[in-house]
Amino acid sequence: MHSNLKLLTSLFVVALAALTLVACSGFGSFSFTEQSNVIIVKGNSLPLADLLPTTIPMEVDLEQELERQDASGARAVYLTELYLEMVDESEEPDFDFLDSLTLQVSSDSHGPDTIAWKDPVGTGQRRVELDVDDSIDIKPHAEEGLRFRTQASGSSPSKDAQFRVFATFRVDVL
Repeated sequence: MHSNLKLLTSLFVVALAALTLVACSGFGSFSFTEQSNVIIVKGNSLPLADLLPTTIPMEVDLEQELERQDASGARAVYLTELYLEMVDESEEPDFDFLDSLTLQVSSDSHGPDTIAWKDPVGTGQRRVELDVDDSIDIKPHAEEGLRFRTQASGSSPSKDAQFRVFATFRVDVL
């Protein structure tokens, strides 16, 4: 019984030391979500390729997020979730006008890298979750001014469609 108590005490000390080491060294990760401004796709006009903005109006401020999380630096940044969601003011009820959607990330000297896609989009959806390649480190893009570009197929919506893009990022900290 005495040796079991010694073993438990030793395990507790080792676990506490390991937690202290991890906490002091800053290793870990955190996630944050950004949303775009409202995107408006006008109904009954040009082909869809001309309607969707090629650049999504979204800014990702990695340094600000690191400060907010009290983290000293980022080792890597990954996109973990991306979805489009109709806003209440949208005249178009859903994303039926979209057949497929691909999202690429780029910066001045990196990319483009395809990081999200949905093919087919499906019918009757007010929220479309894209498949994400969460193995691509987008930190080099974020450091130079992250830009998202879209490629879409489908047809013009019958009414004005208004939606936002939501992106969740995981930051691995040094």
